[in-house]
Amino acid sequence: PTANLVSIVILSRGKCGLSKCITRYLVAMSVSDLILVFTEVILSRIISYHFPNSFLFITPVCRLIFFLFATTTATSVWFTVSFTFDRYVAICCQKLKTKYCTDKTACVVIAVINVLFIGQNIPWYFLLTSVQIVTNIPWGCEINPDFFTSLTWAAFDLLDIILTPIIPFLLIMLLNALTVSHILVASRARSRLWGYSSADRNRGASDSDPEIKNRRKSIVLLFAVSARQLKTHSRLSYAFPGHG
Repeated sequence: PTANLVSIVILSRGKCGLSKCITRYLVAMSVSDLILVFTEVILSRIISYHFPNSFLFITPVCRLIFFLFATTTATSVWFTVSFTFDRYVAICCQKLKTKYCTDKTACVVIAVINVLFIGQNIPWYFLLTSVQIVTNIPWGCEINPDFFTSLTWAAFDLLDIILTPIIPFLLIMLLNALTVSHILVASRARSRLWGYSSADRNRGASDSDPEIKNRRKSIVLLFAVSARQLKTHSRLSYAFPGHG
């Protein structure tokens, strides 16, 4: 959680040399990951383990925790897709760049993703049922038996898997491949335009070109964000094998 908080604070100050739209997406991803860590590690693991009779075991509360986990997992993944698409447009689609890669567009995209996936994940709240009733209070959470037999639940589960992570994974890989390919082709063309030979490029002569250096940084940033997201999703899928 500390790393996410530090990232949010630093990025929110806007002094990292990043555009406002990039900052918006990175802050959104950091906030989603912070909520994920808080719900999965702190609430579901640490507090629940040390305080087995706490209010966290009241059925509506543990339902809410699972709903938050499912929702923030989806939003975090799709924020990464949005960031990747934004970088694709900025690098490969110069005519669309001035209209799409703006602070306003980033805010709208983030808001739409939040609304869509909050709505899409509402059924997960009703997946869990109480284990027992104690003084008229439902305690504990277990999976509703209908989940294993209902065609409706089966269809919803399949839709959820397609939306997160199959489609995002394919989109991120495709957009990254197109972006990197465009950067490499443009860099080679620029090197030829500047008169760099293959031997010069091997000696790093083109490193003095700020445009080529910026494109290389873009490649590093794209793969760093994508690798971070894949690592986060795989770790959380292992922790919650029934979801994601």
